[in-house]
Amino acid sequence: MKRILVSLVFITVSTFLYSQNYKTAIGIKGGYPGYGSLNGKHFLNSKTAIEGSVGGGANTLLLQGLYELNYSLEDGLNWYAGGGANVGFYSFKNTITNERTSNMILGLNGIVGLEYTFEDLPLNVALDTGPNLRIINSLGFGWGAGIAVRYAIK
Repeated sequence: MKRILVSLVFITVSTFLYSQNYKTAIGIKGGYPGYGSLNGKHFLNSKTAIEGSVGGGANTLLLQGLYELNYSLEDGLNWYAGGGANVGFYSFKNTITNERTSNMILGLNGIVGLEYTFEDLPLNVALDTGPNLRIINSLGFGWGAGIAVRYAIK
């Protein structure tokens, strides 16, 4: 039993050690402030990348752009930090007056996260978190987090 456990740990660790990086990745991202989003990340060089998301929720559209600095922990495993902005539009119906109201959101985002790109699969997964500051339509501060699953194009 011990040998089987040691073998499984070795296989798992070796999978993480020999993963490869990618140039562009496209997929989906869930979390706040994007809810469910189409997401893409593109490396400008070996350290910097841009990430964009288009998504939202019921009666909401949110666009987010991020600039990220990426650092390798091991092959395939990276951590990143950066920031950017989001702009959104939402509408809601006032239940008392029965009128529909539309509003715009503008905010700033900070981000820090981990991502892993598999060696044998063209798959990239990322988990990130960070503060967001809403500056238009009402001043507010929040904390968001997201998880992305993307198709990695090498």
